[in-house]
Amino acid sequence: MKPFDLKKVGLTGLKFLTSAGIILAFLYLGKAIQWLTSLPIPGSIFGLLLLFSALNLRLISTEQLLPSSNLLLNYITLFFVPVGVGLLQYSDLLSQYWLAIMVSSVISTVAVLLSVGYCYQRLSK
Repeated sequence: MKPFDLKKVGLTGLKFLTSAGIILAFLYLGKAIQWLTSLPIPGSIFGLLLLFSALNLRLISTEQLLPSSNLLLNYITLFFVPVGVGLLQYSDLLSQYWLAIMVSSVISTVAVLLSVGYCYQRLSK
């Protein structure tokens, strides 16, 4: 059995806190932008776009985000539970408009698949 290495545990914890701090900073920056502009787009979307831009511009490396992002991805299914429970509140509305919801879901899914496939084919050449 290996001895407990306090320095290694502390360094791992520091990396986790740093990566979580970066993600939270972009989240709250996006929320601030949404609050300042009063646009009908959630602040988390602004934060996600800013984080995506920072990663593309190489202002932040993916290695900096790995400790907390791996943890979040391992438990991502738990984040859908509140949404599913929230849908139960609108069961009467869903039963009334189920056809429109299904048709729009299928059409938007097909549109996304086609546009992503087209963009991938164009960019891969």
